[in-house]
Amino acid sequence: MKVFQKYVVIISGSLIFSANLFAQSSKLVTDSIIEALQTDQSKEYGHRITYCDSLLSILDKNADYCSWIKTQTIKSDFQFKKGAYKAALFSLNQAYTKYQQVSCVNTSLLPKIYCAYGNLYSILNEHKKANDYIQKGIDYCKTHKIVNEILVNLYNTKGYLYIEPDSQLYYFNEGYKIAVKINNLRSQELILSSIGVAYAEAGKITTATQYIKRALKIALQRNAYGVLSALYNNLAGLSANHTLVTNYLDSAIYFARLSGDLSDLQTGKENRAFFYYQSGEYQKAYIELGESYDLKDSLYNKNKIEAFAEMEQKYESEKKNSEIELLQREKEIERIKASRNLGINFGLGGALIGIIFVAFAFYNQNKKKQKLNAQLTVEKQKSDDLLLNILPGEIADELKQTGFSEAKLYNHVTVLFSDFVNFTGISEQMSPTELVQEIHKNFTAFDTIMEKHGVEKIKTIGDAYLAVAGLPNEQPDHAQRVVKAALELQDFMDTNQGKFKIRIGINSGPVVAGIVGVKKFAYDIWGDTVNMASRMESSSEAGKINISGTTYELVKHEFNCEYRGKISAKNKGEVDMYFVNRSLPDYA
Repeated sequence: MKVFQKYVVIISGSLIFSANLFAQSSKLVTDSIIEALQTDQSKEYGHRITYCDSLLSILDKNADYCSWIKTQTIKSDFQFKKGAYKAALFSLNQAYTKYQQVSCVNTSLLPKIYCAYGNLYSILNEHKKANDYIQKGIDYCKTHKIVNEILVNLYNTKGYLYIEPDSQLYYFNEGYKIAVKINNLRSQELILSSIGVAYAEAGKITTATQYIKRALKIALQRNAYGVLSALYNNLAGLSANHTLVTNYLDSAIYFARLSGDLSDLQTGKENRAFFYYQSGEYQKAYIELGESYDLKDSLYNKNKIEAFAEMEQKYESEKKNSEIELLQREKEIERIKASRNLGINFGLGGALIGIIFVAFAFYNQNKKKQKLNAQLTVEKQKSDDLLLNILPGEIADELKQTGFSEAKLYNHVTVLFSDFVNFTGISEQMSPTELVQEIHKNFTAFDTIMEKHGVEKIKTIGDAYLAVAGLPNEQPDHAQRVVKAALELQDFMDTNQGKFKIRIGINSGPVVAGIVGVKKFAYDIWGDTVNMASRMESSSEAGKINISGTTYELVKHEFNCEYRGKISAKNKGEVDMYFVNRSLPDYA
């Protein structure tokens, strides 16, 4: 079992922001905020990117361009660690362009930018570009006699650009000499781990283990829990001793829990599942693998929540800035008004009050009733429209007549799930306003398509869309309706030239449907049919419609379906799946 994780080390610390900090313009405060951004131990990269955006705005207004470049480079690093590589490259390009335009006394900025370019192009498999930038960084450091953590990182990245172990080890050892010279424990730990990985990949397991253990010792000194989890996973992958592997994996999971990182915990659980499987302990393997999948789902949902929280935070920040500007303009207008003749204003105001008084004194009582009745009719219509917007028509009528609606079992329905592909990554490259507009445009079109085909929209969950046909009124062609709607969704996404692509999953069977809650209530559906539809979506591909064997049996004579075989679905085992290509007659 090989793991050999190449991890990113983050210095421990805390990130503290307050209104008082932003209210100050001191260079010392700016530097302390940048330092806090760099030393934050958490992996909440979305929030840290948002903080960078706020700081960048302040630095730009204050014309503190060197700090702006540094912050932009840090933001790029957070985007890189989050997996948003294109966004990271865009931010880094901005930092580099600004550096070429202004004069900065900070000589460490440019090699840091070169190192960031090297890491980015390396992961994008553009190794020549990566090597060119890394070498520029090393040469710059040598010319300017810079001996620090950046140079260590440059040598570390340079080593990973080579396949042959000898070249890797040469650059890793060069980096280690510098890490020892500057007495930087984090850098020593990083290089020792890299050397261990190089020896492991060369098949020298004993030597690899020695270096990983040396890195482990330093990580224990630093209480670097995330790093410790990765290193123990690597030791488990290197060991052939059953007891040692068990202890190493237990330690990996223990430190992952201490770090609070779901991704680390999921890796540990997954590795332990494979270990149990190799040992013939199949029941334990099944339990561990199930827990690792649950963690994967939790991580996926957490990332979605973070993405929307970040979007909302950015949107609120933009809105607040607009409100401040508007308030300033209004105050200026009021100041100008106040300088005019107050006597004229008072006279007009007094006349207006008199007119209103007379009007109310002679107001016809009958007209009051007519107006009140008209208002009540309008408000009642608004309430009815709102109720119909939340609930199916039949359920809304039942609720108005009886005051409640019982949950019901529907034996024959078809459920559709859709989800945007790489939503988090794409959303990072858009402003909050653009993101909201894009989502609104898509979901508005989805609603129209569902209504056209007689499919009931249930709800949106973040960027996911849930709909069903066959309830509350029975529809013998419920499966056909949903597949037709899905094909039209597919056409819309292909032709509207939007930012997103979608996966679609469809399943048929029984569900229970009813109203949830008494305040802010919602109509929802439950059951294994819904869960399976969700599995169909997650097992689909971008721009594809994935249906279950159950749905296939209902639509196979009307649509061109491609059998995918039996595919594993979470907690469902192997399931027959089909891609829908196109209906035989035109579905429109």
